[in-house]
Amino acid sequence: MIFMTDVLKLPVGLAAVIYTGVQWLEAVTMIGSGIYIDRVTTENGRFRPRMVSGALILTVGTVIFYTVFDIPLWAKTVVFVTGYLAAYWGFNLMWTAYRSLLGVLSRNPQDTISLNSASAQMGSLAGLVYSFISVRLLNGFSGQTAGYTVSAFVYGSVILLCMVIVSRITKPYDNGQTCGVEDGRKREGNLKDMLKVFTRPMCIYFVVITLREAASTVLPSLLVYYFTYVMGDANLMSVYLSVITFSGLIAHFFARKLANRYGKKQMFIVGSLLACVCIFCMRFAVNMPAAFMVLAAVKSCVEIFSGAFMPSFMMEIADYNEYTVGVHARGFTSSIGGTALRCAQIAGGAVASFGLVAIGYKSGMEVTAEVAAGISNLMIYGCILLILVSVVAMLFYQVDPDVMAQVYKQRTSMLDE
Repeated sequence: MIFMTDVLKLPVGLAAVIYTGVQWLEAVTMIGSGIYIDRVTTENGRFRPRMVSGALILTVGTVIFYTVFDIPLWAKTVVFVTGYLAAYWGFNLMWTAYRSLLGVLSRNPQDTISLNSASAQMGSLAGLVYSFISVRLLNGFSGQTAGYTVSAFVYGSVILLCMVIVSRITKPYDNGQTCGVEDGRKREGNLKDMLKVFTRPMCIYFVVITLREAASTVLPSLLVYYFTYVMGDANLMSVYLSVITFSGLIAHFFARKLANRYGKKQMFIVGSLLACVCIFCMRFAVNMPAAFMVLAAVKSCVEIFSGAFMPSFMMEIADYNEYTVGVHARGFTSSIGGTALRCAQIAGGAVASFGLVAIGYKSGMEVTAEVAAGISNLMIYGCILLILVSVVAMLFYQVDPDVMAQVYKQRTSMLDE
């Protein structure tokens, strides 16, 4: 948004329309990427080529939409939207292939949890490192305009390099030969067959992740208002981001062991309820920034059991569906999980933005005590309500453990062969 309004110089109304519209198109390209991956196999494998090609498209598209061309406004808009959609098509293709490949590498539920937890942990570490250099990187060139373009190129190049490395490492598990074995064992169906993946666990999972991640969108969307108008210090936002990133990184060390011991579902429910307690207690720490940050740190730790393990549920459902309904659509299953995340962002953004309108907040207004109280209530109770509903939905998530035991036994035998 800042780039569109302050660098590209698009009108605010047009920028808002574009930003909202392309988010819906992101969800469409996410579903499309899953269908494409499952229906097209190359001699180099099913997932690895899509990771690399997706990263390449992402790099080119990101550089295009983060570059200011000396052209008329309508042409700038067309270039931005085209580049943005290309970048997200590449990202969704890469993301879906990468997440699907994690399932191929797993021999049992513990493998799935460990692989997803490790990837999330390294992502947290990368985010923590990047938080110290991002602004310097952006402003370290001849000007802000050039900074966006060069930063986009660096961003895409790093991702492309990483995907090439991952593709090389995982070659024994995803190549033309292994895909041929899978296709002979579970023949790919058409789109109508793929829709069979919407089993009871998948439908419940979609609702759970949409609600849970919507809450994770509402909170940061409103925090900048909360810190500015309720706590009276906008600079607390940067402190908050550092605190939750660091605490989340530490929490991964314990989350993996607890989830393997007590189960993903149980830890999701417990972690979500503890997060609600932390959020509720935040309303009593308005004049105590240190106490607020402690609560934020604890919340970030317990939320690991919901956010970080969501891909593990996706892989479990993909295996379950293959065994029970006979559809080998791992890419499509992963893309449904990604689409749920996109829907969650849209839903969370809608709750935050329309909630601000409902409590009477307007840009440039002098915020009254009543509006400040409304911001606090919207952030705290809105998040708690979304989380609690997701917990209730998770209670209905059931995957037969005996069925999954057979699935992983069969997979282990195939990998050993």
